[in-house]
Amino acid sequence: MMGLLAATMMFALPLGVIGIVAAAAGFLCRPMQPLLLLAMAWGVGWLCTGLAAGDRFAPVMILPLLLAFVIALGASAAVRRGMEHGYRVEAAGPVAAD
Repeated sequence: MMGLLAATMMFALPLGVIGIVAAAAGFLCRPMQPLLLLAMAWGVGWLCTGLAAGDRFAPVMILPLLLAFVIALGASAAVRRGMEHGYRVEAAGPVAAD
């Protein structure tokens, strides 16, 4: 179980960075986020195919890679929504307290 967690975190860092970049791009230009996430999905699929054809422990790394990918997708969507919400709150200005 600890190996699964360690392997997932190993993949989560680079995929998380790509997810954050996709969120920032989606905030600035909304159609860019799905394109970047699609490119990330293609890369993950390509890597899974390579791992499946590998020797020894390589096929075992597919599950952690897919888990990290799902985590990065959720984080990317949450970050973009948080940025949009913060922008809307700031644009509304201070609310007068009664």
